[in-house]
Amino acid sequence: MTATSQVVKKVARKALSQRFLTAVAAACVLIFAFFATTLTASLVNVFAGAIGQLVTVAIIFFFLLGPLCLGVVNFLRRFLWDQKDDLLLVFKCFSSFSHYKRAIHFMFSFGIRIALIAVALYFPCVVVQVLSNEQFYNALGLAFPVWTSNLWALNSFLVIIATMAFVFVTLKYYLSIFIFVSNDNVDVAEAINMSTIISKRTGADFFGLAVSFLGWFLLSVFVMPLVITIPYFLMSYCAHCRFAITAYNKDVDAFNANSTPSFSIDEI
Repeated sequence: MTATSQVVKKVARKALSQRFLTAVAAACVLIFAFFATTLTASLVNVFAGAIGQLVTVAIIFFFLLGPLCLGVVNFLRRFLWDQKDDLLLVFKCFSSFSHYKRAIHFMFSFGIRIALIAVALYFPCVVVQVLSNEQFYNALGLAFPVWTSNLWALNSFLVIIATMAFVFVTLKYYLSIFIFVSNDNVDVAEAINMSTIISKRTGADFFGLAVSFLGWFLLSVFVMPLVITIPYFLMSYCAHCRFAITAYNKDVDAFNANSTPSFSIDEI
């Protein structure tokens, strides 16, 4: 158990209050990048179809949006230590080849894990979807079964179950981004592995924090409120991660103090 959502949000608001406009500027960079990606993907869809659009989004996400998101998280993270960095720190991952290579390594390692989980969980949904598609039977030269009309309900149920499972399974990786951007020397695998360890204690707390922001994101149906919601959420994420890692380190120190034998001079 770590700090409550109320405490985390209070810390986030305090950190943002000092440099709110700078945080908004960082959010605008991220929002503009997402809108540019959406526009580019829409144009590609006109010429290359849905598959081309999907490939374009994947490429932009891994090579541009992902590193940019890491930079924004790192930039806002430093607010907690009252660091007054230049806004250009948002583009840290693009500042040198070594930083960019490291960011891409993280994006692929992180993305592959998430993708494998998604494939495993949503595979039954795909199977049911295929079995309920008339084109599948036409390709096999078979008559379209009447009973397949009932598969839509089963598919909806499987999608809901898979989505819930996906959220809770991938929750173990939520700390990896913060750990990765907090130390330039930490290995990608180590950052992800430490997240899986610490999140066993703090995953439920972060889930509660994320749920508490649902109202904020519902209010962000229009574009402008996003410049407030995104910095607030990301700063809360950073504050929560700081509490979670600090609590974990204290537990480790306490365990080591209790399990490590000590001797007085008279006993040696």
